[in-house]
Amino acid sequence: MPTSVTVRVPATSANLGSGFDSLGLALAITQEVTLSLSPQIETRDGLVRLVLDAARSAYRLAKVPVPDLSASGTSAIPIGRGLGASAAARAAGIVAANALMDGVLSEEQMLSLGAGLEGHADNMAPALFGGLRVVVRDGEQFVHIAAPIADGLKVVLFIPEFEMPTNESRKLLPTTLSKDDAVRNIGRAALLVVALGRGEWSLLDIATQDTIHQPARTSIFKAMPDIFGAAKAAGAHCAYLSGGGSTIAAWCSENEERIARAMTQEAIARGYPGRSEITGPSAVGAEIVATS
Repeated sequence: MPTSVTVRVPATSANLGSGFDSLGLALAITQEVTLSLSPQIETRDGLVRLVLDAARSAYRLAKVPVPDLSASGTSAIPIGRGLGASAAARAAGIVAANALMDGVLSEEQMLSLGAGLEGHADNMAPALFGGLRVVVRDGEQFVHIAAPIADGLKVVLFIPEFEMPTNESRKLLPTTLSKDDAVRNIGRAALLVVALGRGEWSLLDIATQDTIHQPARTSIFKAMPDIFGAAKAAGAHCAYLSGGGSTIAAWCSENEERIARAMTQEAIARGYPGRSEITGPSAVGAEIVATS
């Protein structure tokens, strides 16, 4: 068995507008993490702490004595921006620890562990397995499935300078919903999955509209609707708040540079500086890229 494992793991975009806590997409933005059987030098690096905590949890789940572990990596996924940074770190720790234990944990065990550490599975499933994932909780287990995406979809991100920690923004969410609001989101989430699979891009705007989490989070990020509008006016099929924010994602099949400029200019004009990045879906989840 190896004594050191390097894992490459993708950023993710969750919720996708209407699919609150149920839909997640792996993005072609990655970071690499190395987990080794050696003592960890004292560190304040939040990424390393998350990796080590997840790795030790994997050992405990497997009922294997927890050895001395150290971790290192680069923070290529911005923290507190709704791009699954914590899910990526935990997925890397779980996958690397499982490799150091010769693969004793199943995919289902790794997902349940990661989702338990995260508090939800919509980021964890695509971080582990890649692609577009539908994931639901069934008792103590999580059921997930990959859904197809037609070719040609691009993802334009506006990444603000300010953070929106998920645990804070979730406190703003409503505790009850009307029947009409529940039906509105259920129908749109179902429409979104089908539209993505069939390449029916004209349906994406209505399919990503949401009444559960985005209206509440607008109280933190007041320019959100205006940035949505700027993206769509520049040619985006839709725009939504990625995860718990603060990143805004726009999907398009062309004009991605123009959309990126429009989102950035609108955000800056409204007092929210940041940067744009153009990426796309990734079919690849956490993968081992080196062992020693």
